[in-house]
Amino acid sequence: MTESMPRWFENWFNEDYLTLYRHRDLADAGRQIALILSTLKLPKNARILDLGCGEGRHLEFLHQLGIRAFGIDLSPVLIGRGKAQFPYLSLAVGDMRKITGKFDLILSLFTSFGYFDDDSENMSVFLSVSQALTPGGTFWLDFLNPDYVRKNLKPETVREPEPGLVVTEKRRIEKDMVIKEIVFSSRKGGKHYEERVKLYGKDRLESMLRDAGLEPAGSFGDYDGRKWSPDMPRTILFAEKRGG
Repeated sequence: MTESMPRWFENWFNEDYLTLYRHRDLADAGRQIALILSTLKLPKNARILDLGCGEGRHLEFLHQLGIRAFGIDLSPVLIGRGKAQFPYLSLAVGDMRKITGKFDLILSLFTSFGYFDDDSENMSVFLSVSQALTPGGTFWLDFLNPDYVRKNLKPETVREPEPGLVVTEKRRIEKDMVIKEIVFSSRKGGKHYEERVKLYGKDRLESMLRDAGLEPAGSFGDYDGRKWSPDMPRTILFAEKRGG
């Protein structure tokens, strides 16, 4: 792949992505937001940023609670959809590797990390987060659990998210990447996409966070706040910016 060719995340986060993941609703987002708010002691009028915010469903839940937050996403399609659906939210197209502004809390939810094959590029996200946090600010990372993924990976699933549309998802692990091939088939033809996520374990993530100047302060294994273990489905970490 040459530098001029688009990477998978530059093609995938569009209307087809929304069709595939439409089951991720506000109730699901609410569980995460409830866990965050019950765990962290946020300052009054805290500045909050959601990285890879998509349409803004987590921001919408915060808005319903009277909490204003900001969101950025690399996809103009998702940001445009979010602005149309939630015109009162603060959404913008942006790159998580180049965050502007200062925030008391930065969120990375629903595995919005590990998209790059190169470790240094993934690390650049943590460095960007660190420089954008206020001293003592918190980074909340909701990531997959590689141990759980390896044990529970389904090689292939087929779904019909809407009449006349069949989506086939084929999954495999290559070295330290989990790769999903996604094929949309309908009378109008077919479309092919790919997802690639680096399988960072909990210890490695915590080490990367420390290298970025963020001190891990706690972890969970799911959105209900259960203790992390290798058998839990998620690796949810929160870390504080040093110097607070």
